[in-house]
Amino acid sequence: MNRLLASIKKELLLLSRDRAGLAMLFLMPVFLVLVMTLLQDSTFKKLNEKQLPILIVNHDADTFGINIVKGLNSANFFKVSEDNNLSKKELEKQIEKGNYLIGIIINENSTNLIKNSIKQKIQSQFPEEVGELFEIDGNKTDQVKVEIFFDPVLKNSYKQSIMGALKQFSAMVEAKLMFEIYSSLFDELLEIELKPTENFSQLVFFDEKYAASDQNLIIPNSVQHNVPAWTIFAMFFIVIPLASNIIKERQSGVSERLRTIPGSNLIGILAKAKTYFIVGFIQAILMLMIGIWLLPVFGLPSLQIGKNGLSLLFVTIAIIMAATSYGIVIGTIANSEQQSSIFGSISVVILAAIGGVWVPNFMMSDLMVNVSKISPLNWGLNAYYDIFLRNSGLYDVLPSIGLLVGFAFVCLLISLYYSRKVKT
Repeated sequence: MNRLLASIKKELLLLSRDRAGLAMLFLMPVFLVLVMTLLQDSTFKKLNEKQLPILIVNHDADTFGINIVKGLNSANFFKVSEDNNLSKKELEKQIEKGNYLIGIIINENSTNLIKNSIKQKIQSQFPEEVGELFEIDGNKTDQVKVEIFFDPVLKNSYKQSIMGALKQFSAMVEAKLMFEIYSSLFDELLEIELKPTENFSQLVFFDEKYAASDQNLIIPNSVQHNVPAWTIFAMFFIVIPLASNIIKERQSGVSERLRTIPGSNLIGILAKAKTYFIVGFIQAILMLMIGIWLLPVFGLPSLQIGKNGLSLLFVTIAIIMAATSYGIVIGTIANSEQQSSIFGSISVVILAAIGGVWVPNFMMSDLMVNVSKISPLNWGLNAYYDIFLRNSGLYDVLPSIGLLVGFAFVCLLISLYYSRKVKT
């Protein structure tokens, strides 16, 4: 125990003298979380609140054209501008320049063409001896055509959204026109005047809810992603000063002198782990405090950490264990400070990139989502998501804790084996 306490004191003294390392451990993550949260805040808002700019040229001053424009205006997803004096080429230029993402041309006489199509379908339901029930205006073969122009930068998901909305509004107009035609037919044949009905779009009510049992629902935003993400990144960047100190001891001969003291090499490894565990814990508390109190000063939402403090504590402990153990194994295996710094920093950046720290998993491709599962940063980040956004309890995050603790023990075992067998 005395040797362990002495080793911890030694590690704290070494760390306190490394001002550059301390700045990297504490100031860098604070700067990163501020900058990245401010940068990504607009991106998260665009995902949730972005209104797609649409330019409409409505040449059909009748039921179809009027209701399509009215329907798009009523949807919060679109920002509609109407200019019926534009030609097709002028509209295309507006879209090509990026002034609008979508251009729509509703051709003249569209409402009458829809009525003709409905009349023809109704006529086909009656036997031939009944004769012609309707007078068809114009050519019977003409069809309604709505021309849609997309900006090439527009994502396919947005294209599907606008097409789905247009088809929905078109179906509503068709139902309305069909009812009017049937109504006039009943009046003419049976002398029965049908009463006006309510809007057909209200026949089915869609009740939208979030899948959350807790009433205090937390909606994902830039703060809820970036604070836990860069907290984990900061804790894993412990590998650089930790590995560097291990190599300095070995190169200066301090580690050889420590071996002359009776006891296991495990004592020295545990001392380093405990020292940097304290550092990691301070980092986590500092970053959470920044998310809760400092980020709102910059006009950002406050971090919501949920109600499961015990789960948060155990997940944080598991992440710090994984980070410190990873630093120890790099310092044990590397032969120089340059090797440990380069490999440690690059490996952490790669693990962070594929683990969802920079880009959230829901923005990744299916391939990268599967690749991210090998990153310990992803295990910790998913556990934080479960706690912060889903109010998950300790039982729910046990799989992530198990992976992180298992990773930590594997790293420690490799370090112990390597220090005994290879470096001797």
